[in-house]
Formats: sequence, structure tokens, C-alpha cells
Amino acid sequence: MSFFLDRKLYVERFRQDLPTQGDEYNCTLLRWPGATTQTLHRHDLTRASEIEAFSDGQLNIILAPLDAPYPDSVAGLEALVERYDIPGPFLEERTQGVLNSFGYVPEGPGSYCIWTHFLLKNVERTETPNTLLSTTKLSRQPLRARVTSHLRQMFLCSKAISPKSARQFEMHQPRIAYVDTTKDEEDGEAYLPSWTSRSFFLRVSEHDGSNATVTLVCFEPSPFLEEELLNLPQRIDCNQILANPFILLEMVMYDLYMQLDSNLWELRDIFQIEQKHFGYLTANPTLPLADIDFSALHLLADYIIMLREGCHGLLTTVDAIVDHYQKHTTINDVVLRNKTHEAFKYRRRLVASTSERAATFEKRINNLTTLFFNHISQQDNAMLMRDSSSVKAIAVVTLVFLPVTTVATVCGSQFFYTPSDGGIKMDPTAWIMFGLSAILSLVLLGTWRFYTQSLEHKFARGRRKVMNEKRKRERKLVFSA
Repeated sequence: MSFFLDRKLYVERFRQDLPTQGDEYNCTLLRWPGATTQTLHRHDLTRASEIEAFSDGQLNIILAPLDAPYPDSVAGLEALVERYDIPGPFLEERTQGVLNSFGYVPEGPGSYCIWTHFLLKNVERTETPNTLLSTTKLSRQPLRARVTSHLRQMFLCSKAISPKSARQFEMHQPRIAYVDTTKDEEDGEAYLPSWTSRSFFLRVSEHDGSNATVTLVCFEPSPFLEEELLNLPQRIDCNQILANPFILLEMVMYDLYMQLDSNLWELRDIFQIEQKHFGYLTANPTLPLADIDFSALHLLADYIIMLREGCHGLLTTVDAIVDHYQKHTTINDVVLRNKTHEAFKYRRRLVASTSERAATFEKRINNLTTLFFNHISQQDNAMLMRDSSSVKAIAVVTLVFLPVTTVATVCGSQFFYTPSDGGIKMDPTAWIMFGLSAILSLVLLGTWRFYTQSLEHKFARGRRKVMNEKRKRERKLVFSA
């Protein structure tokens, strides 16, 4: 959808493709009326349309489910969208499978809206009574149907859906089709990998420093962020948020950073366990190759690629916020403005640090993969050397007896004959054949020995020549320095 098109086109397509529209959309409304109270008024709602019954406070926070177009909750999502005038590009980012985004729409003097999407692969592990095993296979969630491409599907939904809902959503998004999957051996259900999917929408209306209305809509917030927002008046002066709403975005970026960093540390713990196991295998060359779990190693590399993707996405989002904050902020409080700016810069440095650690981690995994392949190559070379020794022994034996067969063939005469008076006698020329065979065998063995020694001397001379040239170059470098 174009950035300038009205969201009504998107909502009308919802209505057309999803004939049965449920309004079950459980959400929590937090309202701060103003300086008269130091607590947030909490309202747990089962339908988003119930928000209309409440007037807006100076600060409004909505904790909502994932912003995915499910048939059983699309009407509730539509009511929330209409209530807070959420633009169409924000809605389309979910169905398009956006990894990260940052959008800003100015709506007048002191009024604007900002949104962001973020997606991150989860890393989990399980423990057994005897040892700790890393779950390098993807975390599984019960599901009756899944999308062909699971990476794109996780952008669209994170909860179980019915076959009817799947068919209806397929009507809405025809290029993405649902297929039946093979039943899992453990739970008998199909599964999808677990992802952290977060999206946030911030609206500031009539922001003049004293009469501001700030609204933050959190779709699928983490438990940590939800707790922070529930206790917001006890953690921070809400008047500062009204003066600078970007403080809420800084809290969101902190929460996303903590999830990213925690997943990376969790993956490092898994890698250390696997590294010890792999090191034991490489230290014992006699162990069979079947003990090496190559799929686990490659899946670890796949995980780190996904985490690096998350690092890059979060870093890009923070950069966009910092750039926008520098260009468009109009806060009168210089101290608060600079403090918020430094907070975003600090958050960027932390994300960059995590990204560098992820890059180092990826190199460690690649190093371990290279070690394995070298280990396998050494085992293969040892087998080839054993085979080569056997072939060499056969060749030597053949070389020894080859002159005998050659001379016998050339002579072609019978060396043993039976005279008329009886008995068996040997022809005197047989001794000539034996003598010639022995001489030719010695000549061939001597020639082969001379040839192998000449190759060794040639290799040694070439190596000494290379080493001498290297020393000369080093001397020249020392003198030139």
C-alpha cells in the first residue's frame, strides 16, 4: 500500500475477504487522567469496541494482542484501528512480513504518529535428568495448519488457528497458502517455530507542552514491558512523558534490546555445551563420525544468522529514531531533550555491542565447523594412507616377480624334460633364466629407489630455496625499516 493511500482500502479488503468477522479482542486500557492522580486507571476489555465508552486521558496505553487479521478478531482489530486512527502502512507491514520498520507521519503542529515493527527468533533449550541437551531444533507450538514458508508465516500469526480461519485468511492473502504438515511424533500436532513479534504505535495529539494527549498501543508486549507500563507512575513522572513522548519509545527499545541480548546469551550457553561435546569428539580420532551431530551444528549457525538479522534490524530502527529525534524534536526542556537523545545513543551503542558479539559468535561457529571438516579430512587421509601402503606392497611384489615372468615368456622353452631312460632332468639354460631374472630385478629395484630419493632431495631443495628467499625478504624489510 502506498504511504499516501487511505487505510479504508485496506480495511475494506478485510471485510470483503473475511465474511465472518468476530470482535473478540482482549486488551487492557491504561489511562492517566492527569496530575490529579499518581496511578493508572486499568480497564480489562474483551472487545476493542468497548474503548469507545472511555474518554481519553492525557496518557493512554493499550496492551493489545498481535495485530494480525484473524477472522475471529478482525472486527475488534478494526475498531482499535479506527479509534486511534492507525494508518494503513502499519497494518500492511504485518501481512507483508516486515522484519523491522520505523514510520513517522506528521499530522499538524505538534501532532504526529510513530510506529515500529520488530521480529526476533526465540532460542530455547531443555534439560534431561542426566545431562543438558541443547534444543537445536525449533521450538514447537501446536498448530493444525501452517504456512509453506514458516519464516513468512510467523510474521502473520503467533497463535493456533482453525482450518476455517486458515482458508479465510488464504482468501485475503492469495499468494500465501496453508498446507497440512506431517504430524509430530511427540505431540501428534504440526508446529511452527517460536518467534518474538512486537509492534508499537505512538500517537501525540495537540502537543504544546501542557495540553498533550499521548497514546501508546502495544501489540503483543513482553511481560517485562507490560509490568513496567502498569507501574509507570511509580517509575517515572508522567509529566515528563507528556513533555517528551519519545521516552516511551526509549522504554520500548530497551525491552527489545533485552530480549535480543538474552537470546544471544542463551545461544552462547547452548554453544558452549555443544563445543565441549564436539571437542571431545575431535580429541578422540578413533570415534565414529556418526557421533558428530552435523545437523545441530548447522542449525546453531542458522540461529546465529537469525539473531544477527535481529541485531541489524534493531540497530536500524534505533538509528532511524535518533535521526528523526535530532531533526524534528521541538521540546522546550533542554535538559530533558538532551537526556532523551543521550539515552537513544546509549541504546544504540548497546545494540551495536550485541551485534559485534553476534558476529564474533558466528565466527566461532564457523571455526568449529572448519575444525570438524579438517577432522574428517584427517580421518579420510589416514584411510587413504593405509590403502596406499597396501597398494605399494602389492606393487613391490609385482615388481619383484615381473622379470621372472618376462624372462620365462621370452625363453618360452621347457626347462624340465623326461629322457628315454626315465626320470626328470632340468635344462642347463634354466640357470641362465634365473640369473637374468635376478639381475633385472635388482636393476628395477635400484632404479625405483634412486627415483624416490631424487624426488625427496628435489622437494627438500625447493623448500630450502623458499625459506632462504623468505629470510632475504625479511632482512630487506628490517633494513628498510
